[in-house]
Amino acid sequence: MFKRGGLCGLLFFCLLCAQSAFSQVVIKGRVTDAANGDPIPFASVGVIGLNYGATTNFQGEFTLHAKSMSDSLFASVVGYKKRIKWVDKKLKTLEVDFQLESATKEMAEVMVYSGENPAFKILRNVLKHRAYNDRSKLESYEYSSYSKMELDVDNISEKFKDRKIMRDISEAVKKFEKLAGDDGKLVIPTYISESISKFYYRDSPQRKREHVLKTNIKGVGVKEGSVISQLVGGNLVANYNFYQSYVSFFGKDFASPIGDTWKGNYTYYLGDTVNVDGHVCYQLDFDPRNPMDLVFSGQMWIDTTSYALVQIDASVDKAANLNFIDKIKISQELEQTETGAWLPAKTRFLIDIEEITKNSAGMLLKMYISNKDFVVNKPHPLSFYDLASEVAEDAKEPDPNYWKFARHEPLSRQDLIASSLIDSVKNLPVVRSYVEVAEIVVSGFKKFNNIEFGPYINSFAINKVEGARFRLGFRTNANFDKNWILRGNVGFGTKDLVPKYSAEVNYLFSRKKWTMAGIRHSYDIERVGLTPELIGDNKLFYAFTRWGAFSGAFFRRESEAFFTTELIKGLSITSSLHTRSFDPLFRFQYRLNPELGKASPVQDYYQESFVTLEARFARNETYIMNGNEKITLATKRIPVITFKYQRGIKGFLGGDFDYERFTLKAHQTFRLGLLGRSDYTLSAGYTPSNLPAPLLFPHLGNETFFFVRSAFSTMNYFEFVSDRYASLQLNHNFEGLLFNRLPLIKKLKWRFIASSNILMGSQRKSNQEIMKDVNNPLKSKFLDQYAFDSLDPNKPFVEVGYGIDNIFKIFRLQAFHRLSYLDHGNPQRFRLMASINFAF
Repeated sequence: MFKRGGLCGLLFFCLLCAQSAFSQVVIKGRVTDAANGDPIPFASVGVIGLNYGATTNFQGEFTLHAKSMSDSLFASVVGYKKRIKWVDKKLKTLEVDFQLESATKEMAEVMVYSGENPAFKILRNVLKHRAYNDRSKLESYEYSSYSKMELDVDNISEKFKDRKIMRDISEAVKKFEKLAGDDGKLVIPTYISESISKFYYRDSPQRKREHVLKTNIKGVGVKEGSVISQLVGGNLVANYNFYQSYVSFFGKDFASPIGDTWKGNYTYYLGDTVNVDGHVCYQLDFDPRNPMDLVFSGQMWIDTTSYALVQIDASVDKAANLNFIDKIKISQELEQTETGAWLPAKTRFLIDIEEITKNSAGMLLKMYISNKDFVVNKPHPLSFYDLASEVAEDAKEPDPNYWKFARHEPLSRQDLIASSLIDSVKNLPVVRSYVEVAEIVVSGFKKFNNIEFGPYINSFAINKVEGARFRLGFRTNANFDKNWILRGNVGFGTKDLVPKYSAEVNYLFSRKKWTMAGIRHSYDIERVGLTPELIGDNKLFYAFTRWGAFSGAFFRRESEAFFTTELIKGLSITSSLHTRSFDPLFRFQYRLNPELGKASPVQDYYQESFVTLEARFARNETYIMNGNEKITLATKRIPVITFKYQRGIKGFLGGDFDYERFTLKAHQTFRLGLLGRSDYTLSAGYTPSNLPAPLLFPHLGNETFFFVRSAFSTMNYFEFVSDRYASLQLNHNFEGLLFNRLPLIKKLKWRFIASSNILMGSQRKSNQEIMKDVNNPLKSKFLDQYAFDSLDPNKPFVEVGYGIDNIFKIFRLQAFHRLSYLDHGNPQRFRLMASINFAF
């Protein structure tokens, strides 16, 4: 009897539970930003009129269980407008997505405390416990990482939709437009990459390494070896640490809300105590004191026991002194390790680039990084970190089965449709045409499969020596061969009727060590003190010097053989053998025996043959490959130092001189937080040999109205030459430090800049005697003649500059004053110079 009663009771209980389960409503969905589709974590979702609710996770996803249901749901979070959606309350399973619009920030409520703000005590404890919680204090750490990057077109105007490129992809766009949702804006993906990698960090000395194991790349106009095809991984560029005083990206420093300068940059509001992944946390809201400064606004969650940062959602809006940016957002979720320090488990980064014109479209860059399998305080040998970034040989081989198990979470429906859209539009002719135009603008070359023609900036010029100068250049790319690289050009002037040419053959032995050898031969016209080796990488300035009077011109025939390699991490060695001729088109002679004075025989041309050995030290340098080119991006903490030794050999390949030259150069760009950023170039040179002036050190002047960082802005061409010198060129950009605090002017987002150039140098008397009082009756048809004067060894050349950067977002206007040698020749005491500067 008891058994029968117990069985009936158990059956009744099961039926009751089943009835309860069947009556429960399950609602799943996702909350995203309506403008860019980015997930919104920690948003509240609830049933209106009933006490049922849920909170979104880091992916913006939620699952809500309710025993009863009303006809509407809501989603809300700080910084966004509350959204209400009507639903069918009769359904037991619902899928509801919310797209929230950003709310216009209202003036924060003024709160008066009897003592200090209670958030301050928490923040002081965060700094007090930083040594225990900050991952940078670990001896080493490593983890497995999954990275996803997406580049989209957004803010698409109606006029832009009417363009041919949009009409041709209209069907695919309509499919994606449905995915955006009834209250979300259209976002068209153009590039998606995934990668699986291992990331390693070691402290003392600081080293980083990312080994990319597998990549999956799709994009419009993306080719193997291109710059964008290397946008994989992410831990080397998006490894943000808010414990540091400043969080840096795109060359800017943003003050951290838990950094040393927290109190001067932010206002804080203590919210509720909430549970975040099992950690009881204080919720702190933070807002900038000055919205135009480089600071964040958002929310963060601090563990109540360890005072560690558990999660943060930080954003920068359009009010900040930034260019071309509508919004920046960083979300990060951290996980505690066995040592107590916290490592980033998930990071989400978004940058919304504004449309340049009203009828164009904007761009959206999204990055998501998921990390797991943390290992701490088990460092590898230093040599293990020699290669900062490495991609496995089979990383690009397609393997669908690999990705099914390797991803830390499955791709979303939006990701799958985005990938399908890219496949359907990337081969359309109109899309390829747009991509080709973009490539020409960026690289200066027009591609024809295996060969590229350009750079177009050097294709034409007009000057008094050559007349109309025409030039056609070419280079091969990785499609031609991944190791052999050919370059060349031909040119012609309508006035001098002299053909010019150049041919170069290089072989790339190793990309890892960037080991290359090559030979080159050329015949062209150059200018004293304005040769390519002196001007450097400023191609625009070099092209501009080809126009106009073209004073100081000479023909040069040159042959060169070189070899370069990265000997050890950060140290590159280059050796070369040269032979050059100097055939001037101005009144020029030098004494062969200067000790004889005016009785010395003279010569109006020369040949030099020399070998060089150059060492370049650039520790922690970041670079990317563009086909067969290596592009340096930046170095951190220490300067780039270059030392060069040059030895002339008389009699070898017709060389007229035995000589030695030593040059040393150090360059560094460093940021000073809210004070802005500075860069300096320290240069020095010395030759113990007696040589004609062009073989000494002609200092780079600038007679154009373009600002050139490496030139002396108030110095004329060929004004000073030295056989020993030292110079310091210092530039500082205050960013918005000054103008951000001036009413009305701060809306212009101008940035104040200051600079100073100092040069010490001289010529020995023996070198001055070589060029002294020499006339050239053989070439009297050339009227221009140059003194190649020496600086006073006890009197420096000094100039200072100041100006405004970021005028209309791209222009810089700078004034320079010459402070010394004001009575030398025809000095330029004051110069007003302009330049174009694209920077965030």
